[in-house]
Amino acid sequence: MEDRPPLTLGAALLQRWLLVLAIVATFVLGGAMLSMQAPVYAASAMIYLDVSRTAPGFDEGAAAGELLQHDLIVLSSSRAVLEAACTAPDVACTDEERAAPETLASRITVSADRGTSTLRVTAKAPTAIGAAALANAVAEAMIKQDQSEVVRLFKPARDDLASQLASLSAAMDNEQQQLRSSPPGSSAAAAHQAQLSTLQLQYSALFGRLQDLAEQQDRLTSMATISQSALPPASPESPNRLRYLLAALVAGAVVGVLAALLAARFDDRIHNGEALARATNTTLALAVRPAGRRGPHSATAQPYSLALTRLLAQSPRAQTVLVTAASTRDNSLAAAVSLGEVALDSGQRVVVVHGNGHAPAPRQLTSGGDIAGLTTIAAPSNNGGDLDAAVASAREEHNGDSARTFVLVAVPSPDTSPSAVMLGRTAKRAVLAATAGVTRFRDARRTADLLRQSGVDVVAAILLPRRTARKDR
Repeated sequence: MEDRPPLTLGAALLQRWLLVLAIVATFVLGGAMLSMQAPVYAASAMIYLDVSRTAPGFDEGAAAGELLQHDLIVLSSSRAVLEAACTAPDVACTDEERAAPETLASRITVSADRGTSTLRVTAKAPTAIGAAALANAVAEAMIKQDQSEVVRLFKPARDDLASQLASLSAAMDNEQQQLRSSPPGSSAAAAHQAQLSTLQLQYSALFGRLQDLAEQQDRLTSMATISQSALPPASPESPNRLRYLLAALVAGAVVGVLAALLAARFDDRIHNGEALARATNTTLALAVRPAGRRGPHSATAQPYSLALTRLLAQSPRAQTVLVTAASTRDNSLAAAVSLGEVALDSGQRVVVVHGNGHAPAPRQLTSGGDIAGLTTIAAPSNNGGDLDAAVASAREEHNGDSARTFVLVAVPSPDTSPSAVMLGRTAKRAVLAATAGVTRFRDARRTADLLRQSGVDVVAAILLPRRTARKDR
């Protein structure tokens, strides 16, 4: 059996709208504080990779392009590139970044556009001009560093060819000298001439290889070019105040709703008539709306009128009705007086009996001077015997008009006094009085079950607003 009110989103938001509002306001305030941070500008430079110069086919070109992209991305975070970028004009590097260029990499992002032969170099800086200058400087430094790497890789082969060419050139000069000193037409001159021709052929072949190597180096060093320089952005990348505030508002609303549902899940207090009906297992459970003044013709009288109508419909001859507090935190006197005020419209004479909680003293009858026809009797205490004697006294006093006398007995919760159970021998109908946001679900259920076990039928339940219950205590 459930021991708490049913959990619904609408009821949770309605009951805890202040909690949701506070959470949303906190998130929005946090978003506003984040949006006030120093602006950060981002600018991008584009590097185009022309791999068609070196690849014989499409597949080879795609593979070469991916490899070159990877190499350039690795170079973007190298110390040489970052140091060169810091020395470029309009680039503002901090002292820490100059001392340790690796820290500058946190402001630089290099990515390959999928399906294209381009690299996007994005740099961030506190100013728009600084962001564009840093992106361009890094892109140029990457290209220069890649060119120097290509030159370094080709240098051993070029140096070897240059050395061989120098040796062949020296050998050719020697053969020419030997040829000049040999008699014309002699066998020695013919031998030197043949050797010179061989050396010249070797020299031409090596020089051709050197030319091919130089041409290949030129192609590789010119594959990467800046196709689009970075321009100063018109607006900062962050903070985006509107985006921050909208994100904070959405996040606050989500967290607020979840918090309201979580609070409602662990809250067993009764806040509406539906929860009170489930707790008391009563088909008629009515919530009284708070109002500045209460009267039989005001909007707050409607729940009491429906409860009284239900009571008279089930028991037309009922003359004594218990108005029982649902828990120790509730006051049944407010509900009893309000029911009495409504009963006056039907021509009934109303007597409200309640215990004033004082030490035993002679019974006193106190007439309600503010409402004609309604009499209140304060018993010496909430003891069942004193209340029963007060009810009997009211019957005797109005014996001549007992058919028109309606007695409402305001008794405390069974948790405080067994008066409600003891009076069940004479009063077989009861109205339960609870307080919105105060009465616990399990307390109202226990009180209703005890009344039914003692033979008292719980006809209706009234949920009083918290302010009204406190004022009438």
